[in-house]
This record gives sequence, structure tokens and C-alpha cells, in this order.
Amino acid sequence: MKRIIFIIILIIPILILADEYRLDDLIEIGLESSFDIKQEKVNNLNAVSDLRSSWIRVLPSVNVAAGRSKNYDTNPDWVESASLKLDKGISLNEPSYYDVRTSILNKKSADLSLENRKKVIAYSVFIKYLSVLEAQTNLQIQKDNSVLQQKISDQVKVQFETGDKSALELQQSKISLIDYEIAVNEADNDLNKLRKNLFSYLNITDEGFEFSFPNIDITIDNAKFKTNIAFQQKKVNIAISKTMLFQQMMNFLPSISMSYSLSHNDQDDIYDLGNYYRNTNTLSLNASYNIFNLLDTREQYLKSKRNHKLLELDVKITAETDKLDLQILLSDFETIKKSQKLYADKLELAEQNLQMAQEHYKHGMISLLDLDRSKIEFQNSKISNMRNKFDLLKKQEEINLFLSNKILGKW
Repeated sequence: MKRIIFIIILIIPILILADEYRLDDLIEIGLESSFDIKQEKVNNLNAVSDLRSSWIRVLPSVNVAAGRSKNYDTNPDWVESASLKLDKGISLNEPSYYDVRTSILNKKSADLSLENRKKVIAYSVFIKYLSVLEAQTNLQIQKDNSVLQQKISDQVKVQFETGDKSALELQQSKISLIDYEIAVNEADNDLNKLRKNLFSYLNITDEGFEFSFPNIDITIDNAKFKTNIAFQQKKVNIAISKTMLFQQMMNFLPSISMSYSLSHNDQDDIYDLGNYYRNTNTLSLNASYNIFNLLDTREQYLKSKRNHKLLELDVKITAETDKLDLQILLSDFETIKKSQKLYADKLELAEQNLQMAQEHYKHGMISLLDLDRSKIEFQNSKISNMRNKFDLLKKQEEINLFLSNKILGKW
């Protein structure tokens, strides 16, 4: 119920504005309502329960019993009985110790997994949000181009009626207009699919608002790999493996156990606990050694040792691989960043070129084919500039996710 109220509180500001969706709001909704985060939270709570259970198993066994009986053959009176027994055994290879140790490590791994899932969800919503923005921008570009082509087609029709343009040029302008209308329909369909994908991931209803452009700073400078959540989880797995290996090694030693038992049993006066002669205290020490089980213990130990060495090798290889992967990500980031100004300059020149081409075509100085080339170049420049801008943002957050840094500086 609290979660539902929280989601409603998050959505209300969006509905009040009734203008646009904001990236931060949708990420917060995703972090609260998506199926992935719910599943991860359940796994984390299960790890907490396992840890509590392991601590509970450390406690001694306490049994309390009470009864009332009557034997009609020998004694017509009711006989009341009660007993209290406390028992605790400790062995050299105490299982409860290893249960607690592994449960603590599993809880740590679950915490890391939950933290990583939050970052993945924030990153996923961010990527889906930018995909919608890209499709939204692409649709607007196609609509603008369709309007532009409609004006050109109208000019060609007027010039055809005055005899300045041929029937072939008129037909070509009509074909170009249909192409742009097709592009608008396809862009609109892509936008609808991407919106459905995003809101399905968020488990909320799409109210049809437009998406606002987030203000994101480019902040990555010479990042170096130290660690990330995935690497930390591998280290935790090594610690768990080391604990299990030590437990296997302890199996080579004799089985030595100590137990203590305190019991009180009274069949006469169950309320009189002061008669201590009815109490029994037992402390026992036992030692045994299974000689023929030694070979099997050795094989189990060697098996655990091989698996442990494999995990250590995996961590070593992962550390080197992560450094190389980060270098590749940073190289891609720098390449996209350097291309940003080039794409912006290209778009500015393409826009100027299109304006000149329209004037030249209006006065019959160039052909319709030359004008179409200018339009295509301008269209491609707008789309390329937009995609490069989004690619730069995506690559920055991909690096942050890889390093387990905060996504967008917040999550």
C-alpha cells in the first residue's frame, strides 16, 4: 500500500504540469514500480531472513513440556508433570559458524546486487527515455521536411502552370512529397513503439505528454578502473569459497564435540522449582575419527580447492579485462565528443546551403535534382547531429554504469 501511495505521489506532479514528462520523475517511478527492482528487493529480504536464521541456529535448544495424566487402574488421582531441557553442542567443525559466515557474505552480495540493480534500472530508463526523445525529434524533423516539400511542390505546380517547369519535374516533386509522408508515418510508428516499451517497463499508463530534454553535463575526465559492483561481487564469491574451503580442510581433523545439557523434570509438584535434586547438568566431550572417510574428504577438499583457484583466476582476468574495456569505452567517448562540433558545423552549413538552393531554384538557376540533394543533405545533417548528441550522453552513462558510479550523478 505504501508503494502504491509513493507511486501516486510521484505521478501527481507530472499530471498537474500536464505538459511533458521529465527524466528524473520517470527514473524514480522505475526505481519503485518496475518488476526488476521488486524481484531484487525480494532477493535481498530473503538474504536477510537467511542471515537471521543462521544466527538463530546458534542458540541452544530449549524444550519445555507439560502434561496431565490419570491411570484408572493404579491411581484415581490426576498426575501433573512438567520438564525443562536446555541443550547446546559445539564441535570443532561447527556448522553453525560457517552458516553465519556464509550468510553474512551472501547478505553483502545481495546488497551489492540491489545497488547494482538500481543503477541498471536508472540507466535503462535513461536509455529508453533518450530513445523516445530521439524518435520524437526524428518525427519532428520528418514533419518539418514534409512541410518544406509541400511548399516546394506548390512552387513547382505554379511554375508548371506558367510553363517554367516540365511535367516530369512536377511528377518528381509529387513523388518526393509521398516519400516524406511515408517517412512521417514510419517515424510516428517508431515513436509509439518506443513509448509503449518505456511505459511497459515502468508499469504505468502513458498519458501522451511530450518528453522534455534533460540538462545533462558532460563530466567524464580520464577515468581509471579501480573497482565496480560486479568485481566486488566476485571478491565476495571468493570469500565464500575460502570459507567453504576452510570448512573442508577442518574435516581432516578428528571430530571433537562438546555439549552441555540442563534439564529439570518434576512429576510431583511442577510449581516447586527449588528442589534442585530433580535437576540434571550434563557436560560431555566426545572425539571420533572416521578413518575410511578420509579418502572421500580428501577428494572433496581437492575439488573445493580447484574451484577456489578458478575463482581467483577469474578475478585476476576480470581486473585486466575491465581495464581494457574501460579504455575502449573512453576511446569511443572521446571520438564521439570530437565529432560533436563537426556535426554541428556540418548542420549549419547544410542549412545555409538549403536556403541558397531554394532561392536558386525559385529563380530557375538550379534543377529540382540539385534542390533535392540539398534537402537530403540538410535532413541527414539534422538527424546525424541529433544522434551524435544522444550517443555522447549514452556513452557517458554507459561508462558510469561500468564503473558503478552514480547514474546522471544521482542514482
